[in-house]
Amino acid sequence: MNRIIIFVIILLFLTTIPTVALEIVSIPVTKTENNIYQIEAEIPILMNLNHKNIQKKYNDLFRDNIMTFIEYTVAMAKQSYRDFNESGFPWREFVGRVNFETKNTEQILSIKFNYYQYTGGAHGNPYSLSYNIDLATGKDLKLVDFLERHNMSLSEVEKLIKAAIKKDPDIYFEADYGFQTLDKNQFYYLEDGDLVVYFQPYAIAPYSTGIPEFRIKY
Repeated sequence: MNRIIIFVIILLFLTTIPTVALEIVSIPVTKTENNIYQIEAEIPILMNLNHKNIQKKYNDLFRDNIMTFIEYTVAMAKQSYRDFNESGFPWREFVGRVNFETKNTEQILSIKFNYYQYTGGAHGNPYSLSYNIDLATGKDLKLVDFLERHNMSLSEVEKLIKAAIKKDPDIYFEADYGFQTLDKNQFYYLEDGDLVVYFQPYAIAPYSTGIPEFRIKY
């Protein structure tokens, strides 16, 4: 009897311990070689997730993605530097940047990575990648997955995007070059109760428009 009482007390104690909130820390990475390249990055480290296997999976993924970008930029810069020296053409230092933004942490972790690479052209090349992680299952939710949870469809979101484009058509491509349809894997994130669908530069608009974003209530 005493053992049963002790077991129940322990069980009640464990079930009333508050869950530690998700924490994300940033690890800075800098790589430079004078006049050849300058690279600065932030690698996020997820902490305090209840599912340690999920935590490790995404920590490894984020680190590997960013390190691959860094290594690729360094290798390309070194090779280009050698080629330019041999040809006598003027050289412009390569630049690489990576940072991240935590957009949502309630039930779904939305984290957005902003990449930038300059390789000597007229301008740099920015692009973004985002993950929308169900903290209960560890699944990276595709746009179609998220919409199904909220009884929404791709076609509904497409109509809202087209309506927004009509309000400011001058900053977007027209006709066949403009926005047509959404892919089920379309880039998006969650922020302040909004679904934010976004497109990479040149996807539906000129470079000067940047990364077009469309905010939709869900």
